Amino acid sequence: ALPRGIDMITALLAVLKTGAAYLPIDPEHPTDRITHILDDARPRLLLTTTATEIAAANVPHLLLDQISPAALAARPASNPAGPTPANTAYVIYTSGSTGKPKAVMVPHAGIPSLASTTTERFAVGADARILQLGSPTFDISVLEIVSALSTGAALVIPAPGVLDGDALADTLVTQAVTHLIVPPSQLAALPPVEAGSLRTIVVGGEACSADLVARWSPGRRMINAYGPTEATVAATMTEPLHDPATAPPLGIPVQNTRVYVLDSGLRPLPPGVAGELYVSGAGVTRGYLRRPALTAERFVADPFGPPGTRMYRTGDLARWRPDGQLEFLGRADHQVKIRGLRIELGEIENALCTHPTVMQAVVTIREDSPGDKRIIAYVIPEASTTIDHDTLRQHLASRLPRYMVPAAFVVMDALPLNANGKVDRRALPAPEFMVVDGRAPRSP
Repeated sequence: ALPRGIDMITALLAVLKTGAAYLPIDPEHPTDRITHILDDARPRLLLTTTATEIAAANVPHLLLDQISPAALAARPASNPAGPTPANTAYVIYTSGSTGKPKAVMVPHAGIPSLASTTTERFAVGADARILQLGSPTFDISVLEIVSALSTGAALVIPAPGVLDGDALADTLVTQAVTHLIVPPSQLAALPPVEAGSLRTIVVGGEACSADLVARWSPGRRMINAYGPTEATVAATMTEPLHDPATAPPLGIPVQNTRVYVLDSGLRPLPPGVAGELYVSGAGVTRGYLRRPALTAERFVADPFGPPGTRMYRTGDLARWRPDGQLEFLGRADHQVKIRGLRIELGEIENALCTHPTVMQAVVTIREDSPGDKRIIAYVIPEASTTIDHDTLRQHLASRLPRYMVPAAFVVMDALPLNANGKVDRRALPAPEFMVVDGRAPRSP
């Protein structure tokens, strides 16, 4: 339980050197979520500091700022045996459709291929300065750390907390950042920054628009990366993007990775035909911690690979383009991504329905302005009750991470239904937002 910083990087490297796996926990997350993660993962040790210590009575603590030289001298001086490729490197919790987050166990096996691919595609050298923007609980942080440490590049670590808009633009300029890995929606909110030192931008975690490519690719290397946590961060990447006429493709597989577009019978589909995207190869992870049924459902035998290999069913719809690259078509379910963070809308709906004034809730993503995705909650109150938006927001903030709290709540008497009696999400009304003035460009 450490915030973004040097202590966090040092701690995770130390854990990996022992052959153990690290589990990142954001101290800013709600206590209920942290408690669930600790109860579910059952870690052997909690690394934290006196400033960020969290309540976890059943987990031994090691306060990094309270370790004395004498205590260090008593520790073993020899190096541990270290991990094997099959050992778990880290465990990251992602949003779960049942209302509880689920843990993905990521082994070491796929990390070398990830490092090798990023070095080539991102053009990373020892003179690079890569911004560590992602939260340690989000696997974009793995991409940032691996890209820097595997090449001798500098990892620029800003102060803990949200880094957006003006603050992010200032950091890029003052820290002479050369490589930025960022979700498209966060990039869309970034004020214009003159080229300066920023020579590579990598977008990923959600769909990227053609407009964003047109705004940010001139004079820079811009890459679109795609991949679920279950495939060790990234499964495909594009070559540098130069065509702003259409939304960028997902690219081609990273090293030692295979991707398939299959129909419901697991048969390969020809170019131009939409199907579900499956990922196979070195990056496919071990599965979900203590969730054997879900692991068996999502990680299936690969009929096209060597005996014993598995592939991950992403739930994403895609098709092959004539040029051999993948085109993203959307989700096959209600799982979405905002700023690269994977969110199960059902988890938010379940949390809303635990409030005594809410009878029914539907949560959706609206993009009424290009690149501006927002979580919107539509709620029906219980009889003889009044819904207070601030109270609902506080209720969710005590149970969910900040990025999962809706931007707006719309109270309705009834939800629109389609001919099949299901909620017609396309008929849900747009909420009202306050319009704010834009910001001027900046220069280094």
